[in-house]
Amino acid sequence: MSSLKLLFIASLSSLATAASGFDLIYDAGSKSIIIYPSKPTDVIRYTLNGKDPDFSAGNYLAPIELPHGGIVKAAQFDEKTLVGQLVTKSIPSDPSHAPNSAETPLTQNRDWRSYDWVTRHNEILALNKPGAIKADVVLIGDSITHFWGGEPKATRINGRDSWLKYVAPHHPVNLGYGWDRTENVLWRLQHGEIAGLKPKVFVVLIGTNNLGINTVLETADGVEEVCQELRKRAPGAKILLLGLLPRQERPDIMRNKVADVNKILKDHASKISDAYLDLTSKFLAPDGRITKDIMPDFLHPTDKGYGIMGAAIDEQLKAWGF
Repeated sequence: MSSLKLLFIASLSSLATAASGFDLIYDAGSKSIIIYPSKPTDVIRYTLNGKDPDFSAGNYLAPIELPHGGIVKAAQFDEKTLVGQLVTKSIPSDPSHAPNSAETPLTQNRDWRSYDWVTRHNEILALNKPGAIKADVVLIGDSITHFWGGEPKATRINGRDSWLKYVAPHHPVNLGYGWDRTENVLWRLQHGEIAGLKPKVFVVLIGTNNLGINTVLETADGVEEVCQELRKRAPGAKILLLGLLPRQERPDIMRNKVADVNKILKDHASKISDAYLDLTSKFLAPDGRITKDIMPDFLHPTDKGYGIMGAAIDEQLKAWGF
């Protein structure tokens, strides 16, 4: 290739970097996308669902692994404002193994009004340092877990008394994140959140947020992948898997999806967990409704609702001798 042509290609690359503010490169060996910001403090947000990233998209914090292919869209942000140009990279996927978004790790920023996802991640990494905290029980989940109580502290706490009564005596750490889906939990587990912990038990409650974008089977597969990731990274710990909590005031399509996911999880529970609890019946009135004293928004428990969860978890932990 002539030196003139090489200079032309280099010039195009420089122009693209200047326009976008970062480099996006596919590493075929690791089957991952690596993004190089112009400055370490630059915030790059990305998506894997084909949509252009906005402020609710997760930060780029580590190489984006895409073993089954996919589409990465990335852009630089200054607070909520898009800076520069959108960059898209498509990795061919195997038609026989279409990627399941519930099993493809990524970050998120959907609940930014309540908390900062990256800040919480860093707070949890700090708890992993030797001597920082005694973590016999680690709770894995979304906002239902996040807003219960414990460390790291949340700005919103809905279940203080039940946490102190049923959970706190077991020396817990709360790894719940508002608006998390199974894919977000997978990213966290693969990027150090339990690396320094040696828990006796993981309590897993995740998947309800997937039901807005994933099928029942995809959601269940995502939950199972979370359990398998925990088993791989902490083989000596027990896994207490909770079925998705019922939602919506009365039975409807979403309530039925929850029940269908729970049926799959129950059927597979012996392979992916040490115990499985479906608390659905305990949250429902005799006529099938969810009352506001249990869940005021028909999704997040009150302290009374958390008490139902706490008593069941406490009973199982004591049955295991913890």
